[in-house]
Amino acid sequence: MRRRGSECARNVAAATAAAVGLVVALGGCAAVGVRQGDATVDFFPLLPNSSWEYAVSRRAGAERFLFMATVRQDEFVPTNGRPCRIVDERYTDASEGQRFPIVYCSEGGFLHRVMSLEYRGDALQDNGLHSGELRFLPRDLRGTPSWEGRTNAYRLSDGSGFDVQQLHQVIPEAEPVQVPAGAFAQCLRVDTTAVHSAIGVDGAPVGPRFVFYYSDWYAPNVGLVRTEQRDVRGETLATIELIRYEIGGETAAR
Repeated sequence: MRRRGSECARNVAAATAAAVGLVVALGGCAAVGVRQGDATVDFFPLLPNSSWEYAVSRRAGAERFLFMATVRQDEFVPTNGRPCRIVDERYTDASEGQRFPIVYCSEGGFLHRVMSLEYRGDALQDNGLHSGELRFLPRDLRGTPSWEGRTNAYRLSDGSGFDVQQLHQVIPEAEPVQVPAGAFAQCLRVDTTAVHSAIGVDGAPVGPRFVFYYSDWYAPNVGLVRTEQRDVRGETLATIELIRYEIGGETAAR
């Protein structure tokens, strides 16, 4: 449901000829929210049957496709028995009907993601890449000015692989964020520096590093509405913008 999911994995794959990993046995289906008075402001709602559709533009508009994310009604239950939310992602530039499942779990005040699962029939099974992201988003996004996260792009049997180290900073957005789905006020912008590097069998980084910069805008009770990816020169490499959405099955798009 956001670019540091499959979209970030696709960028890592392009740079390293691999796909985005760390299998985490974490628990608790969650949303990223904080209570204000009698209401909960949720910046990453994971209500069943919620869905989002995004327009993705890359290579200065030369490559365009759509990205859809839907929260399944059922849950994924890892070995610790605590259920997590399943989000099915689809891309119009992938095979028709192909689903990419992302599992969101909560622990220690953060939302984490498991990306090493795939569909075999209707069942979710591990694909062996050990893909995942630790500390994807804090549950209290407004109350967390900065944090560090980590994504494993993959991990081989000899211990080698590819990692992404991420430093995040949260900045309140003063003006409404305008996207095709409408104008969204009181957004929080998460600026991320992501350092991509290969990992040797000893667990230490090897070879060149790739650095990318991201800005993600989250709207209260909606979720991600816009993303920008930039290179070290500040050139925009990709944008993602919300087109339409439903929260809990209730249509809310413009």
